[in-house]
Amino acid sequence: MSTLPPEGQGEQPTGGQPTSIPPTGAPNEPPAAPKAPENPDPQAPPAQPQYDAPQPPPQYAPPVAPEHQAPPQQPGYQPPAGGQVPPGGYQQAGYQQPVADPVSNITLNYWLSVFFVWVPALIFYLIEKDKGNPQSYAFHRDNLNFSLVRTGLYVIIVIAGFIPYLNLILVPLIWIAQIVTFIFHIIAAAKAPEAYRRGEQPGFIFNIPFVK
Repeated sequence: MSTLPPEGQGEQPTGGQPTSIPPTGAPNEPPAAPKAPENPDPQAPPAQPQYDAPQPPPQYAPPVAPEHQAPPQQPGYQPPAGGQVPPGGYQQAGYQQPVADPVSNITLNYWLSVFFVWVPALIFYLIEKDKGNPQSYAFHRDNLNFSLVRTGLYVIIVIAGFIPYLNLILVPLIWIAQIVTFIFHIIAAAKAPEAYRRGEQPGFIFNIPFVK
């Protein structure tokens, strides 16, 4: 029995060119994945993945306080002996605490004394006598003395009113003197601030030094 070749084999297409035979196997087959390397020692445990050892946390270092530095010195300031700072701290050289102007107290004292006589004069005198200002003390002292003069005239009027016949002459005269001293006190109160600024004496026309 003759064996025939498979259909299509041994035949050549027209034109005299051989026909290419496709390779065996399924077309478009994906390439085979690479095989994992086998463990050479089957009894050895599988290799464990290596991890980096954790780093210790940074140690906390407390901040170092800067060394104490003395404040800058003012021009012309000289530290005291021994380098000790006075309790009041550093003060600017030549600085003095401003002193209150006593003119306002003198003006207030004189005008209150014009109407209330010896009461405000005595209060201001007691307040101002220990402040160490001789000119201001002289103004308050003379104002107190003149206020006592006016108070004395008022006391004489009260006493003379109880004397028969004498009150008809003495009381009118003392009332006139009381009015005159009232006017003199107003004039002194108006001139007192300017007299103090000029360094003059209190502007009373007359006075009796009850308080020295």
